[in-house]
Amino acid sequence: MTDTQRRTGDGWQLRFERRYAHPPAKVWRALTEPEHLSAWYPFPIEELDLRVGGIIRYREPDGDPTDLYAEITELEPHRRLAFTEFDRETGRHRLRLTLEPDGAGCVLTFEHTFADNPWAEQTFTGWQGCLDVLGTTVACLDLGVLDDVDGAPVLRFERRLAHSPQRVWRALTDPAELARWFPVGVDAVPETGAPMRFVTGMSGDFAEGRVLECDPPTVYSFRWARSVLRFELAAGDDGGCLLRFSHTLSGTDTSGHLPSVARQGPGWEQCLDALAALLDGIEPPQRDGQWFLARAETYVEEYGLADGTATFDGDGVEVRFERDLVQAPDVVWSALTEGDPPITGEATPVRFTHGHVGPGPVTRVDPGRYVEYAAAGGAVRFELRDQEPIGTRLLVTQTLPGSADVARALAAWHTHLELLFAALHGDVRCPWPEERTEQLRRRYAERDGQQATAGE
Repeated sequence: MTDTQRRTGDGWQLRFERRYAHPPAKVWRALTEPEHLSAWYPFPIEELDLRVGGIIRYREPDGDPTDLYAEITELEPHRRLAFTEFDRETGRHRLRLTLEPDGAGCVLTFEHTFADNPWAEQTFTGWQGCLDVLGTTVACLDLGVLDDVDGAPVLRFERRLAHSPQRVWRALTDPAELARWFPVGVDAVPETGAPMRFVTGMSGDFAEGRVLECDPPTVYSFRWARSVLRFELAAGDDGGCLLRFSHTLSGTDTSGHLPSVARQGPGWEQCLDALAALLDGIEPPQRDGQWFLARAETYVEEYGLADGTATFDGDGVEVRFERDLVQAPDVVWSALTEGDPPITGEATPVRFTHGHVGPGPVTRVDPGRYVEYAAAGGAVRFELRDQEPIGTRLLVTQTLPGSADVARALAAWHTHLELLFAALHGDVRCPWPEERTEQLRRRYAERDGQQATAGE
C-alpha cells in the first residue's frame, strides 16, 4: 500500500495504491456498477452513463439531490476509468483509477487532482477510508447468500451470463462440458427420476444421486449424496440469461454442517467462474491458496462461521469452537505440534495455547486425535475429527470457573484459531493481533449481554 499527497502549484495531487486478491474484471464492477460504486464512494450514485462523455450524477448520503456531478473523460474496460467532478464550492476535481493485473489479483492506482481548499487533508484521509471499504465491497461481490431452511444451510448464487438459456443448459447437462467446470465427474441422463453417479478423482470413488427436476432449459435439480443442487435459468432481454444456483447442504454430517460453508462457498465461486469462462471460450481464472484463504475468511466473517459458544452450567462455563479445515488431520496435528509432541505430565506445546491462557501440563493425549491440558481453573481440549469428504473438523473447548471473563476467553480462542487457519494456508501472522482480540471481545460481550462475563 502506497499513499502520497503533494502540492502541484496551487493545488494537490493525491495518489493511492491498493492490491486486491481479485482479478481486474471483478474490481472493475465495484468501480462502474452503481449499486457497488455507491457502497464505497463518498456519494451514492443516482445515474451512471458508462461511456466517454457520459455523466455521473450523485445524491447526498441521506438521499437528497446534489448539484455535484461528473463527466467521464477516459474509459478502457477492466483497465482505466477517469472522470472530472464539478463542485460549485471547490471547483473541478480530476479522478483517475487504473487497474493492472498482478498474479491472480490486481493493483489499483487511484489519483485525485484538485485546487487548494480547506479540506485537502480531510480528503486524503477520507479516501483511505473509502478504499478500505472498496476492498470489502469487492470481497463481497459474488459472495454466496447463506440461508437456513428447516435447519439445513442453503448457499445461493446468481450470475448474469452473456449466453442464451439453451447454451447454458448444455453446459449444465452435457458430461463433456460438465467435466470442464463441475468439481467431480458426472454420469447422468438429464431426465426427472434418472439415477446419477458422481466420480471423484483418479481413485474412482463415487457417490450416488438422482435427478429431482428437469425442465429444459429452465430448471435442473438433483441430489448429490446428501446435498441438493438446483440450477434455474431466466432469459434476459439482451440475449443472455440469469443463472440462479443453490446448494442445500444436509445439515446432518460434517460435509453439511454450517462450518463447512467456509469451503463450499469459495469452491462454488471457483466452479461458477470456470462455467462462465467455458461459455466465453476463455481460460478460467487461476486460483491459488491465498485466494482460497481470502474467500474462506470472507465467508467466515460475513456469516459468523468461526463464532464460539458459551454454555453455563452451575458455577462453571464451557466455551466451544468448531472449525472446518481442508487439511488432513495429520497435517493439522503436525502444524500444532511443530515437532514437539504433547506428552502426558509435561508442558503443553505452544501452538495448543496462547497468551491469554495459563497452560498447565498435558493431562491426556491421543497422538493425532486429541490433547487435553489443565488451564485457569479448568481444562482445554483440542480434538481432531475426520471431515467429510476430506479434511479436519477441529473442536476446541475450554472449561472455566463462573467468575471468568467469558467474552475475553471467546475472543482469545477466536483469534488463535484465525491465526491457525491462516498459517495452514501459508500465511503466518505475527505478532498476536491484540486490536483484533479486543474487537472480538466487545462483539462477544454485546452478543451475550450479561453472560459476557460470568457472574455479573
